[in-house]
Amino acid sequence: MKFRARVPEPIGFQLAPMLDIVFLLLIFFVVTQTFSLYEPDLKVKVPSAEQATETARHNPNEIIINVREDGTVTINREHFKDKDQLYAKLYNSALLDKDQTIRIRGDAKTEYQKMVDVLDACTKAGFWNVSFSTKRAVPAP
Repeated sequence: MKFRARVPEPIGFQLAPMLDIVFLLLIFFVVTQTFSLYEPDLKVKVPSAEQATETARHNPNEIIINVREDGTVTINREHFKDKDQLYAKLYNSALLDKDQTIRIRGDAKTEYQKMVDVLDACTKAGFWNVSFSTKRAVPAP
C-alpha cells in the first residue's frame, strides 16, 4: 500500500478579517471625532443649582459659549479677546438663524462683568434664546 505524505498547507495571513477590523476602527474614530467638536470646554466648572435640569441631548445648532475663570471666552475652541470680536462672530451666526439656542457656560469663579459682556453681545447680535449652564447641586451627607 502506498501512503501519501501529507504536506501541510503553507501558513498564510488572513487579510480580509484584518481589513474589516481596520475599517470598523476607522469608522468609529471618524464618528467620535465629529461628536468631540460639540464637547464643552472641560476647564470650565459651572456653578451648581438646586433646580438644574439635565439636558438629554446636545442640539447641533446650539452655540456653546465658554467663559473660563480668567475671563477667556471661547466658541468651538476659538478664543475671543474682546467683546467686539465676540459680537462679530455672534452677529454672523445671527444672520443665518436668530432663533438659534445660545448656551453660556460660565465658570463659577468668573468675574460677573465678563458674564454681562457675553450676555450683552448675544442680545446685541439679536439672539433671544439664551440660557446659562449649571450642574445639579450635590446634597450634603
